[in-house]
Amino acid sequence: MVLAVMHLPPTSTPVVIDSRLEPTTEHIEILEAFSDLPDVRRSAGKRHHMALCLALFTLAVTAGNRGFLAIGDWLACYRCDLIAIFNPPK
Repeated sequence: MVLAVMHLPPTSTPVVIDSRLEPTTEHIEILEAFSDLPDVRRSAGKRHHMALCLALFTLAVTAGNRGFLAIGDWLACYRCDLIAIFNPPK
């Protein structure tokens, strides 16, 4: 098997990395934003915590996903990362 190597030209502008965008282990406040909302779902509909669902939906929409299918695809794509970050109850 032959692997091709692509050489990219150097960029004319330097890359600036904003340290505020780096992942951290700080407390996730988005859950707190939704935690005080009353959960009006009936008992049969309470499989997942509402605050977690609203936080995940908000993140998916903020990432540019529109519609239920796109949000579902985004959640599936980042499933392992989201579980590691939010550590939801089983």
